[in-house]
Amino acid sequence: MKKIIVLTMALAISMVTVSCKKEAKKVEGPQFSVEPKTVTIKWTGYKTTSKIPVNGEFKTLEVSNIKEAPTAVEALNGTKFSIPVSSIFSGDADRDSKLKQLFFGVMDATVSITGTLNLGENGAGNINLSMNGVSKEIPVTYTVEGQMVELNGTLDVVNDFSAQAALESINTACLELHKGPDGVSKTWSEVAISASVYLKKG
Repeated sequence: MKKIIVLTMALAISMVTVSCKKEAKKVEGPQFSVEPKTVTIKWTGYKTTSKIPVNGEFKTLEVSNIKEAPTAVEALNGTKFSIPVSSIFSGDADRDSKLKQLFFGVMDATVSITGTLNLGENGAGNINLSMNGVSKEIPVTYTVEGQMVELNGTLDVVNDFSAQAALESINTACLELHKGPDGVSKTWSEVAISASVYLKKG
């Protein structure tokens, strides 16, 4: 009887020890998390019928729903962000003023562009983006290299966000500046977006 009790206790102790070891393994390894200060958001608009690129960025970004995860993609997935349109920067003060007042200012209550990242495991995903009172899932691609994640996508401000009035407003304001050799003034509704995120790892 005593042998049975001893064996039972030994088995129980062994199971607890193994269970603890397995539990410890679950928290082993690096954990990734978003560091808002390392995020850069860039955009490229286009003018003239030749589609000349106009590049810029947003200087301010607010990030929420930050969490730790075992991979960079998992850490980014579900991250929410808010970009104040007042932080737009293209290197041309006159252009920036027009974009703030005559493009975003014409939109419906667009003080900030907001969104949520939804990334898959195959280098593709989407951003649930909200602007001009419209929410739209914008497809994106991404690459991961260590702690660095690069995201790229393209949106159409007219077809995706019903911003025809805003596009016409900025095109009118930049009528001469957006004319090419053919004499036609054109502001494209297509905008390329890219983001670079360097995640913390610890």
